[in-house]
Amino acid sequence: MEMKLTYIAIHTAKPERMKDFYVKYLGAVVDEPRPVGKEGPEADTGLADRASCRTVYNLSFEGGVKIRLVPERPVIGDTSSAVSPAMQARPSYSVCLTFTVGSRKRVNELTGRLITEGYDVIYEPGFYGMEHYSSSVFDPEGNVIELVA
Repeated sequence: MEMKLTYIAIHTAKPERMKDFYVKYLGAVVDEPRPVGKEGPEADTGLADRASCRTVYNLSFEGGVKIRLVPERPVIGDTSSAVSPAMQARPSYSVCLTFTVGSRKRVNELTGRLITEGYDVIYEPGFYGMEHYSSSVFDPEGNVIELVA
């Protein structure tokens, strides 16, 4: 049986801001947004009020890669006993996503644009690792975005 990765889910406090970042800088196309309402009896009846709804964004990229931006649930009260030690110890960023952007020039241009618009750079464009030309920046919530020629 062939196995295929369907999408990567990123849990986010600000899905709208994250969606805008991936569309503006990395060419994502937004599929139909999907509202997710309250849990409980009113969730299935469509009676959940709009203020309590959150939106899941499905983003598609050239080549078939998909990212699902899932809004984090607001934390109410002390839930530390319900959270696994692995989740409590997770690093400040959730994922590292690598985007091939086509050329060194494009890596330089996009990195420069992100710097100009206030995003933090992890490393400037250059040759790293296995002799590939790349740079690395943080997205709005601290996920690592690597841009590769």
